[in-house]
Amino acid sequence: MEFVQDYVTLLPRLLPPSIASPLLTFVTTAFGIFRTLQTHLTPLFTRLVTQPDAASILVVVAALFISFKILDMMYRAVLFWVNLVIRLVLWGGVGLVGLWIYNRGVDGFVQDVQDLAHTWAGEYEKYSGEVKRFQQDQEAQIRLQAKQQGGRRGWR
Repeated sequence: MEFVQDYVTLLPRLLPPSIASPLLTFVTTAFGIFRTLQTHLTPLFTRLVTQPDAASILVVVAALFISFKILDMMYRAVLFWVNLVIRLVLWGGVGLVGLWIYNRGVDGFVQDVQDLAHTWAGEYEKYSGEVKRFQQDQEAQIRLQAKQQGGRRGWR
């Protein structure tokens, strides 16, 4: 820093005052901050050098901090891509519905939607009937097993 202090005095002679004054202010402020940090951090660095336990604790804390920052960056990147895909699918679906309405007209679109709803309702009824039959078969099997066991009661 003595090197900087030696040549700071030459700034007003070599540069115009409009450039030298802000530069001189910046250099003196930076030098003051550096000196303040040096006086306050010197005891900490001395303790870290003399006590390796404190240094290892600080290394672990620094590693945790850096790893959490990296995880946060990865989380944000994943969220960006997930949101991008969701938005693309949403607006693509809106565009496809708009294209469908444009090609078929409003009446044709409504007719298509009604036909799809009718088809899906029929399929739902078919599969719900199969589920009800399956449940009835299961209940009949349970009743049959209960009759076969007879009147045995108890824990066995």
